[in-house]
Amino acid sequence: MRKLLFILFFILSTFSAISAEEGLISDIKIEGLQRIEPGLVFSNLPFDVNDPIEEIDVSSTIKLLYKTGQFKDISLEQEGTKIIIIVNEKPIIAELNFYGVEAFQDDKLKIGLSQMNVASGLVFDKTDLKKVEQEIANQYLALGKYTASVKAEAIPLERNRMRVNIYVEEGTISRIKEINIVGNRLYQKEDLLQSFNLKVTNFLSWWNKDDRYSKQVLNGDLEKLRSFYMDRGYLDFKINSSLIRISENKKNVYIDISITEGDKYFIADAKLSGKYENVPETLLKAQISLQKGQVFNRAEVTATTNRLNQILGDYGYAFSNANAIPDVDKEERTVSFNFFVDPGKKIYVRRINIFGNEKTKDSVLRREMRQFEASWYAKHKVDRSKTRLSATQYFDSIDVQTTNVPGATDQIDVNFHVIERNTGKLMLGAGVSSGEGLVGTLTVSQSNFLGTGNTVSSSISTGEINKTYALSYTDPYWTDDGVSRTVGAYRRDVNTEDLATAAYNTYSYGATLSFGVPLSEYNSVAITSTLDLTDIELGSNASEEYVAFCQDITSSTSTSGCNSDSLTIASAYARDTRNNAQFPTSGSYYHLTGEISAPVFDMKFYKFIGKGERYWPISDDMSFKVKGSLGYADTYGDKKYPFFKNFFMGGPKNVRGYDQASIGEKTLNAVTSEHETTGGKKSLYGSAELFFPPPGLKNVKGFRLSAFLDGGGVFKNDFIGSELRYSAGIGALWLSPFGPLTISYAKPLNDGINDSISELQFGMGGAF
Repeated sequence: MRKLLFILFFILSTFSAISAEEGLISDIKIEGLQRIEPGLVFSNLPFDVNDPIEEIDVSSTIKLLYKTGQFKDISLEQEGTKIIIIVNEKPIIAELNFYGVEAFQDDKLKIGLSQMNVASGLVFDKTDLKKVEQEIANQYLALGKYTASVKAEAIPLERNRMRVNIYVEEGTISRIKEINIVGNRLYQKEDLLQSFNLKVTNFLSWWNKDDRYSKQVLNGDLEKLRSFYMDRGYLDFKINSSLIRISENKKNVYIDISITEGDKYFIADAKLSGKYENVPETLLKAQISLQKGQVFNRAEVTATTNRLNQILGDYGYAFSNANAIPDVDKEERTVSFNFFVDPGKKIYVRRINIFGNEKTKDSVLRREMRQFEASWYAKHKVDRSKTRLSATQYFDSIDVQTTNVPGATDQIDVNFHVIERNTGKLMLGAGVSSGEGLVGTLTVSQSNFLGTGNTVSSSISTGEINKTYALSYTDPYWTDDGVSRTVGAYRRDVNTEDLATAAYNTYSYGATLSFGVPLSEYNSVAITSTLDLTDIELGSNASEEYVAFCQDITSSTSTSGCNSDSLTIASAYARDTRNNAQFPTSGSYYHLTGEISAPVFDMKFYKFIGKGERYWPISDDMSFKVKGSLGYADTYGDKKYPFFKNFFMGGPKNVRGYDQASIGEKTLNAVTSEHETTGGKKSLYGSAELFFPPPGLKNVKGFRLSAFLDGGGVFKNDFIGSELRYSAGIGALWLSPFGPLTISYAKPLNDGINDSISELQFGMGGAF
């Protein structure tokens, strides 16, 4: 109080002194400035030189200078006709340091504090220390760390600066000991909590970390609870309260949720209204799946509005708005929906802009566009363009935005923002495969050669079974119509001694020429010709089938091997609607191949292979896949079928749990007395697999787990059901920096007495 009276007395006395003088202001002097430029003070003064001294309002002048937030004390003095302004600057924050912080990155905390005007270079205010402590404490409370303590202190430095140190003792995360739901008459608490991310402490919590209380996660779980009831007809459902109780030692959390379930509602009617004269009414009505008598389902209502907006977007209405307007009859417990469509203006695309492609030529990206400039906007074409860009695997991320064109109400620009990835690969390393043993790899490839989108690659792969040396060059747009061309050459050596098959060695040289022709957005065909020169080497314990083939080819009685050359022509049809090239969650892939050898060499055979896979999304992070294949091969001349072209089954690429190439009819080797698999001319394979993220690691990219059921077999002549083999197990795939790492553990379900089993299978290293 005394201080206030003193300041008031000072202001009044100063004002009286100044008022007593006559004349004009001759000079204005500022004292006390250290870091602040005089211009800041002068620009906030309500008077200037040559203004009458008697018109100076000291009170308003001091208020204006205080509003700058830069000063602790301000006073005015007069010496004759000279005005002296004496200021005491507030200090600035020179340093902002954190100690003991592990749960957050320092930069993120600094960004949050800067929004409270606490940052290096800003003015320091003592009252900010308490705000800082409270803000950071709130951040830890949101993580469930109720035992965290925060202390902020300011240390004066020279030149009127301050160092702000923030000390944190994070403590431990409070564990959820109980989640109670009050008011649930229709469903058991266990059913309601099943979809919650938060869980009561259990034996897997150390891994899942799902018993750590977080306000943000709880809010998400409450929304899931609301959706649970809303999707089952309970339109009046509401959450009355959610109370958090903390134990005395702040280590345990108890969550009490009070709800009112309400009554179940049914659909009375669903109709369409609005302005949609340029869009077929039948097409829009087909998107409304709600039927009279159906249980109300909020998710289906939302999906309907999304489908309506999607259709409108495909017809050029980029800013359409479809709303579901409910009409609730509480007495009858029914609800009617009027889906009101407001298309807005029809929009066309002025320009398509691409940003971030520093390496890739603009034309390489634009050839993937399905939305064109100067044409009506179509949402599905923009989405498809993004999918096609993603399929090139040239980019780490692709973001699509639309912007209005200034001065035009019916035009937009579509902007693709890409972040390029390194498409060149130089990899020298080693891997281990349960089928191949130790594998050494050297791969040099560039899938975006000189930014053209062409692929140049060379690879060497040396394993205990396969040794491959390959060169290839692919131009995915050999013609402007999208016809691709690939030329390549290879050498491949195969030594099957360590497999469960009859032993033989092959040494192959070859060249390939392939053309791919797109038929439509999702369909394509390919034609490939391959010249293959193969030397076959048979051991002293070779299978009778292998010996008979070589004797037939050479028309001799030799048992040591033979030369087997071929020129094959293969045609293939593919349909690919998968939504992602690496980890698809929806869509399908089908591939049919027919191959026949030209009658210019001794080998005359043909081969047909059909395979397909289909994906279904189950949730945001779970998907289900079914895949299968069918193969058939035979000869069309008087020569025997080449045994090394046989189908084989077993191993990490098909029926897991069995040794590689070990499934099929067995032949007793008279020399070794071992039952050997020689493959077959027919194959059948199927698999069902559920993919899901690792518990507690949902946000980790490039890593997923699976549970699977495999089955398949190969046959020499007729299909024999008893020769089919089945297995079930779990697997993991990690796209590591060193290449893909796969591991699976499978139990054979009907292995035979002579089958070779390999329950744990894995592979590591880059794939070419």
